[in-house]
Amino acid sequence: MLVALWIFVGFGVLLWSLMAWGVHTLLSQGRQQWLGDLRPLLDEVPHGALLERWIPGWRVLAELAIDAVQWALGWMGAAAPVAVWVVWGLGTLLMAGAGAVTSLLIVMLRDKPRASAAG
Repeated sequence: MLVALWIFVGFGVLLWSLMAWGVHTLLSQGRQQWLGDLRPLLDEVPHGALLERWIPGWRVLAELAIDAVQWALGWMGAAAPVAVWVVWGLGTLLMAGAGAVTSLLIVMLRDKPRASAAG
């Protein structure tokens, strides 16, 4: 049971680290390189007319979301990659701590083997 728990925690830390690495890579490139070309792609969305019929104003909302993300990335500036690694460290400590507490609970709640009466 403990081995399965720590395999699960290790897999969680691995996925958390991959996500942090990807976000760090995106934020290190600068906001215009990977986010600036999204507006022309809105015109190429498949079934855009159908989307407009089901969700009126989706294009305006998408443009607003692009503007908000660009503003947020500009506001974070050069500190964003450092902030990603601080959040990664806190998340990793939280996962390891949760694994340790769960391990402790498993050990404490495990049935103790009874001593045999034959002697």
